[in-house]
Amino acid sequence: MGKRYNIIDKITNGMQKPTVQIDTEHEFKINNSFPAAMAIKAYTEDKKLDEKQKIEKILGTALDKEANDYIKSLELPLSIYVTIVNVIMASLNDMDLEEIEKLAEEKKKMPSEQ
Repeated sequence: MGKRYNIIDKITNGMQKPTVQIDTEHEFKINNSFPAAMAIKAYTEDKKLDEKQKIEKILGTALDKEANDYIKSLELPLSIYVTIVNVIMASLNDMDLEEIEKLAEEKKKMPSEQ
């Protein structure tokens, strides 16, 4: 008889959508589905998109219209948008925010490929 792998708990826990809390009154679910994750990966690798376009596409895919409208209404600085994107990336990779931020910092320090 072959080995049996029980992943019921992983699937059950995986079905609960991660959230990002913007302030005390606004918490939004993150779409971390496989299609959303693949689309976001494609946006991050698309050399034709500038940073603003990438952020807009990531937020538009990962968060619903209400979340996007609310975030836009806040007129946040770029650094906060980057933090929100990092939260999304952490949720897609099942990592802590601090781990993603550390990876982003390490990537900045690496010489760019030519």
